[in-house]
Parts: sequence; structure tokens; C-alpha cells
Amino acid sequence: MDLQSMRFFVKTADTGSFSAAAEELSYAQSNLSSRVKQLEEELGEPLFYRHRKGVTLTVKGKLFYDYAVRLLRLSEEAVNMVKNMDEPKGELKIGSLEAMVLEDLPELLSAYHGMYGEVKLSLHTDMNAQLGELVLNRELDGAFIAGPTLNAELMEVPFCTKHLVLVGSSKGEALPVDTILSEAPIITFPEGSVFRNRLELLLASRSLTFHNRIHEMNSLSANIANICAGIGYGYLPRSAVSAYIAQGLMREYEIYDPYSKLNVVFVYRRDRIMDAAFLRFLDTLQAYRR
Repeated sequence: MDLQSMRFFVKTADTGSFSAAAEELSYAQSNLSSRVKQLEEELGEPLFYRHRKGVTLTVKGKLFYDYAVRLLRLSEEAVNMVKNMDEPKGELKIGSLEAMVLEDLPELLSAYHGMYGEVKLSLHTDMNAQLGELVLNRELDGAFIAGPTLNAELMEVPFCTKHLVLVGSSKGEALPVDTILSEAPIITFPEGSVFRNRLELLLASRSLTFHNRIHEMNSLSANIANICAGIGYGYLPRSAVSAYIAQGLMREYEIYDPYSKLNVVFVYRRDRIMDAAFLRFLDTLQAYRR
């Protein structure tokens, strides 16, 4: 069993046919299909159902696919580690909550890029749970999420603390907090957002729900725009809305809130190979911790 055969197998599974896989890999179709057949013979199990439209993974093929993808990623990491052990090079894929990208990461990322310009740095934003899964699946090298992770496979480095506040438009008369929480329209993120989760905990502590008066927005900027317009009230990091409050576009409401503190951590796989690019990122992160 060799890595090239696994690459052929994975590409065939991804494209759904030997011909498409061969074309993408610039390899002769007959040789590619032969190598996959040899892999099946070595395993003693068929990995694909062959049919007129192409191929489909068998049940055992699906199981083997997951392991093959992991092995190929590990081999790539090993090669990158050897090549970039002493000099920060290669690619570094970082994930983050959207609010972090706008407020806390520009200075850190700018400093890192300024010192290690040969590293190709990319940034992906998503919700808390999805970011953790992407790191676990090795699709991201690390991510800034709301901690703690409670996952033994992940290491976490404290970065900053966010404080969530209840805000609404400054237009019109200020409503009582109890009225806002029990009756007013709510602007928030889709399910899975850590900010929405904290809002639900706050309301549940007061035996309240908001599902019949919710307006879901996918981005922080959309949340802020709709709150400023007076469409509803939101529960967002103070650092994200302080400028709008100072400009008179938003009003902050004081409430007793045991769920407002949000500890942001940087997580990465415990078994990750520590190449120079990633080690220097950890060093830069420590220097820019809030």
C-alpha cells in the first residue's frame, strides 16, 4: 500500500469517476484505475461500486476514505515539517469568530505577516462549533473560539476576554429591560453561534424564550446594521458596538448578566507537528494577548 495509490483512490472518490480523476491528476486513466484495483486486491475488499455513470464508494470504501484522507494530510504535514523546520514557510490556515477578525486579530496578523512574509497566511471565519471541527479534521491549523473546548484532542491558549452587552437603536424612547427581553424583536445569529447561545442562556435564566420574535443575521455587520435601524435588539460584544454607542447610533442597556463574560482561546490539535511557521505564530500570539 503506497501513498500514490491512496491519492488516486481519494481523487476518484471525490470526482466520482476514474476518467475525471485521471484528468485532474494528469495521469493515464488505465494506470490510475489499475493502481486502485491493486489497492482493492491488497485490502481484499472492493472500495467502489462500478456503474455506467462512474463509481460510488462501498460501505468499507467510505470507511477507508476517511483514513486515506487523514494519512495523506499527515504525509503532507511531515514533508512540510522537514522542509520548514528552521525557516517559517508554507501555508498557515487560521480560523476565527467574525467578531475577532474585526477587532482583535488585524494587529496580530499584521505583525506576524510583517515578520514572516514567506508564510502564506489565510483566515476563515465560522461559528464556534464548526471552527473546532475544522481544527480537529486538520482543515485548519488553529482557530480562535470561545472556550473552554473540553476536548482532550485540542490544546488551547488564552487570548482575550469579551463582554457581551444588550443593545438597541438610539432612536425613540428607551424601553424597560424586562420589556425588551420578554417582548421585543431580537436580532441574532443562526443556531450554533456562541453569541446566540449566551443570549438563550440569559433568557432561560429568566424563564423567557425568543424564538417567535427572532430575526437571524449571518454576519456581525448585518446584526449591527439592523440594530441601528431599530428593527430589533441584540446581544453582542461591547468591543464590537462601542463605536456605534459613542456615535449615538446605539443604546446600551444595563442588566444583571452572569453569561456576559466570554473567554476567547486559540485552539490547535494536541498532536500537531510543530513546524517553524506555526511555532512563530504561537510566539506572536503570546506577545499580542489581550
